[in-house]
Parts: sequence; structure tokens; C-alpha cells
Amino acid sequence: MPESTKGFNNWTIKGKYTQQTFIDEIKKRYKETGIIPTQKSFNTHASYYLFGSWTEALIMAGITPSEVKGDTPIIRQFILDEVKQLAIELKKAPAKTEYARWLKAIALFGSWNAVLKEAKIETRLFVEGKEVK
Repeated sequence: MPESTKGFNNWTIKGKYTQQTFIDEIKKRYKETGIIPTQKSFNTHASYYLFGSWTEALIMAGITPSEVKGDTPIIRQFILDEVKQLAIELKKAPAKTEYARWLKAIALFGSWNAVLKEAKIETRLFVEGKEVK
């Protein structure tokens, strides 16, 4: 379980939601409408109490949020997982502009090289045709 949600797995919001029931409800609404649900449509702040943010609730429900906000361990891992998946698809270390959320990634990690390093994606630097180690 992600660090930011430890201790909340049995916590309820006014007896209505636990983490799992909230995730199930998000998935249900997404499946019914095909539209990423908004926090406003739930008319509750349960996502903040259960997950830390609406973005984290969507990620935990397996939904890719259209906009990634905040800086938490879940959001950082989400970004890293997306970058790793892109590297697999491209069969190389992606350039920052090949990743749609590159500005967010750099804001979280400090630089594109730091993102690649944290994602454990090998990069090689060549200067005048020779590999620099």
C-alpha cells in the first residue's frame, strides 16, 4: 500500500466510504459513463481523507487522470510507471518531449535526467561518437 494511504484502509467517511468502496464507486461510474469522474460529481471530500487527493483516488482506481496535480509518493510512482512504459514502447530512453507530462515530471524530480535515473532507465551520452561513462 502506498505510503500516503497507510492506516486508512479501514477508515470510513461518515460510515459511507472505505478506500475499497470509494474505489469501487469510481470504477462503476467510469464504466457506466466512459468519462473520468470528477470529485465534484461525488459531492464529498472523502478522496482527501482516504487517499490524500482526487488524483490519487483515480490512480488507485486504475484510471489515468487527465491532469496530474500534487506531489505525493503515489503521484511520483505514477509518473515513473508511465515513463517506464513509454521506454518499453519506444525501446529506448524517451526524450522529455516524447512524454506528455514531461513538465510535471521535471517539476517533481528536478530534471529529465533525474526522472530517467529514478525510473532506472539507462541512458548513454555520446560525445564525438564515443560513449561517455
